[in-house]
Amino acid sequence: MKCPKCQFENPEGAKFCIECGDPMEFHCPKCGVITPSTGKFCLECGHKLDEAVEIEKEVTEAKGERKHVTVLFSDMSGYTAMSERLDPEEVKEITNRIFGQISQVINKYEGFVEKFVGDAVMALFGVPKAHEDDPVRAIRVAREIHDLVQAMSPELEEKIGKPLSMHTGINTGLVVTGEVDMEKGTHGVAGDTINVAARLSSLAGEDEIVVGPDTYHQAEGYFTFEALEPTKVKGKAEPIRIYKALSSKEQPSTTRRHHGLRAELIGRAVELAQIGEAAQKLRKGKGAIFTICGETGTGKTRLVEEFKATLDLKDVQWLDGQAYAYSQNTPYFPLIDLFNRGFRIKEGDPPEEVRKKVESGVEPLVGKPDDIIPYLGSLYALNYPEVKEVSPELWKSRLFEGVKAILSGLAQRAPTVICLEDLHWADASSIDLLRSVLSEFRYPALFICVYRPNFSLFTSHQLNSLRAKYQEIQLQDLSLSDTQSMLESLLKSKTLPHELQRFIQENVGGNPFYLEEVINALIESGTLSRDNGTWSLSRPISQTDMPSTIHGIIAARLDHLENESKRILQEASVIGRAFLYEILKRCTQLKDQLDRHMTVLERLDLVHTRSLQPDLEYVFKSALTQEVVYNGLLKKERQSIHERIALVMEQSFQDRLPEFYETLAYHFARGRSVSKTMEYLVKSGKKSLARYAVEEAHQYFRDAYEIFRAKTDKTDSEKVALLDMLNEWGYVFYYLGDIKEWIDIFNVHKELAESLEDKARLGMFYAWLGIAYHMEGSPKVAYDYLTKALNLGEDCGDQKVIGYACTWIAWACTELALFDEAVDFGEKAQQIAKSFPSDQYLYFKSLAALGYIYWFRGDIQKTLDVGRSLLSHGERHANSRSKVLGHWITSFGQLNTGDISSMKKSGERAIEVSEDPLYIHFGRLIAGLACLISRDFQEAEDILKPTVDLSVK
Repeated sequence: MKCPKCQFENPEGAKFCIECGDPMEFHCPKCGVITPSTGKFCLECGHKLDEAVEIEKEVTEAKGERKHVTVLFSDMSGYTAMSERLDPEEVKEITNRIFGQISQVINKYEGFVEKFVGDAVMALFGVPKAHEDDPVRAIRVAREIHDLVQAMSPELEEKIGKPLSMHTGINTGLVVTGEVDMEKGTHGVAGDTINVAARLSSLAGEDEIVVGPDTYHQAEGYFTFEALEPTKVKGKAEPIRIYKALSSKEQPSTTRRHHGLRAELIGRAVELAQIGEAAQKLRKGKGAIFTICGETGTGKTRLVEEFKATLDLKDVQWLDGQAYAYSQNTPYFPLIDLFNRGFRIKEGDPPEEVRKKVESGVEPLVGKPDDIIPYLGSLYALNYPEVKEVSPELWKSRLFEGVKAILSGLAQRAPTVICLEDLHWADASSIDLLRSVLSEFRYPALFICVYRPNFSLFTSHQLNSLRAKYQEIQLQDLSLSDTQSMLESLLKSKTLPHELQRFIQENVGGNPFYLEEVINALIESGTLSRDNGTWSLSRPISQTDMPSTIHGIIAARLDHLENESKRILQEASVIGRAFLYEILKRCTQLKDQLDRHMTVLERLDLVHTRSLQPDLEYVFKSALTQEVVYNGLLKKERQSIHERIALVMEQSFQDRLPEFYETLAYHFARGRSVSKTMEYLVKSGKKSLARYAVEEAHQYFRDAYEIFRAKTDKTDSEKVALLDMLNEWGYVFYYLGDIKEWIDIFNVHKELAESLEDKARLGMFYAWLGIAYHMEGSPKVAYDYLTKALNLGEDCGDQKVIGYACTWIAWACTELALFDEAVDFGEKAQQIAKSFPSDQYLYFKSLAALGYIYWFRGDIQKTLDVGRSLLSHGERHANSRSKVLGHWITSFGQLNTGDISSMKKSGERAIEVSEDPLYIHFGRLIAGLACLISRDFQEAEDILKPTVDLSVK
């Protein structure tokens, strides 16, 4: 059952096309009867169906997109001379004629004429739909435009007095697309990519094509280039690399990388053995048909290359033909390509040379060449009187017979392998011919047909007739272990940066081509480098490291989706790599169509069901796909969707909000609500701190702080929120041990805190500042701030402020040898801590202060009792911080009793249980001191070095 839109062969009973998602049938909106989607009227009630179809197709399309496109800017040389010597009317007539033909060339390759400006044309490739070979199309268009103008030049040269020619610049990169609106003064595309293309055009000489680096990288398999001197371009900090396109390669290659690093063939040993076995049978005169099917980048071409390398091409005859994305509308293109290679026909050969090569190539292979040559020659637009009056049906049948005879003749000469690649791009006529050839398979030849999963070469009936000679190879992504092996093979090392390995696993996955491209791009950019045999990263890997080759492949797939499917995928991409169905349903503009389009997206292998319980969740198959979809949205549109998602999540998960603090912070930060962003960043920071993720907590508070700081003219409520955030951030600074930044930031905002006249908040602010100065080693300054905090707490009756002030005054008094005062403050803090059972910090920190004081006073038993109490509290409440301080205080008692061995063990246990950057040093100090006392100086140095390094900072 063929899809009425894309002609893809679907299983019987399919409701939607597996390939494009279009409805194969739908319900009449009036009577409800199922009706074929090709009909204009319901077969049951006669209701007009056009409106129903339009309703299904409606979707709010984005006003613009961020797209990677290829821009062609072609300018005419000789136009000025023509304008000076000819009447304006003649000039217009000539330019209309030239640019009319130029438009046809651009349209042939599915480009888009953005504008004509005087004697120049600007065209886009990748708008409105991307193709993975847009740079190749642009260069082919440029070559044809140059040839076209050059062919017209002689007849105009007499009038003008100077030849006409074109010079072209081509650049690939990011643009923002939109509609042309002359009234509003807006135009279709904008971006630096366009400016660079125009600049490259001005650098090109007559009849030259100059391209930018991304265009070059994506087209180097198809054309030969000459590297030019890097050039400075306005708006670019560094000179850009540029290249001159010289000629088409005789045998273009879709293997995209011929330079840089390349891995061994990994994970394809079984498949290679299968084809190798067929090659052995071929030598005995037994032919076979192989199809190799796999998604882009799974290694289809690489598998063919490796197989070809195992053959002795002196004994085996290898013939190959190729379909290309730009050739889909060219009848019999793969066949022509195969014969071009077999008969050595070059792109620039004149007609008579082509005729000679065709005739000399066919004659030795068939008994009656005169019955075949005219039909084969007509594929090359060669004139033969024998075919002038022939009907299309007869021409086709004779061509088919001739091709079969030629292939049979080739196969009789030697064991023959005929490889046809990328058949998913082949035209319908070529596929009909190939099916006809293979369905009557009689040749001692090995046919290898390579294509992607969205294409079917044979019907089930044809497969049944070919079963004995047919084998199919399905290539999937590599497993995790094979991916790791490929990465090690690519970099010739088993010792690789952990961050790189994690990035590959999480973002690139097991697609061999993606993996190879990403690694080479990282090396070319200097992000990944090797020094003395060791690979290292110079910076974190980001989205901007995605090679343009991968971007182009993914974008081409996305642009061939229905508008509705693409829109839903865009909304899902904003939620994230993984997304809950319920959230998407509540956010999408296409609620009623969601289920149908999610089915389509799953069938196209863009998303997968990740889990069914407790909530239905999907995940993008590739993180790279999610990034391309997300980055295609305009920033304003992303912002709007992020805000909508955050509000929906906030409402949907009211009973379990803590679970989603980080996600809400992420979406609000990229939405519009500043206050909500700060609220959830702070909540995420507190949540991370409670889980001992101090570094993560620090980043959340820093992000919130930067938002606060960026705001000018803060309201009183915003100033209060900032002060609250700083008071929460104090815990993080403390456990992180970053004293300098802590003091600096708090001092910057001391005036703001004092201006609010809120005694409780200011008291807590002074308490944290006092704690910071105590840790800096300034006990007198600390005492003064903590006394201010205590006074403010007592003035407003805030027990928490009093408790924190007393806790830390006890520590400061100990350093100042005010032991009696220290005990009083410590005991008072312990009493207050009973009123705040959920605030474990207040309890264990004030208890540890008492233990510290008892040790200074020489009361060993009380010191040991406090140590036990801290350890017991830590065990009961799973609080590692209380346990660290318990071991620390206990070690002081052991020091006083002379039990140095137990003291060292207490220090080691403190190191083991610590989960904070600062607290681990409590254990290091004790264990290191025990080693010094025992005169184990080397071990002491090893233990204490990290602590010394922290102190120096």
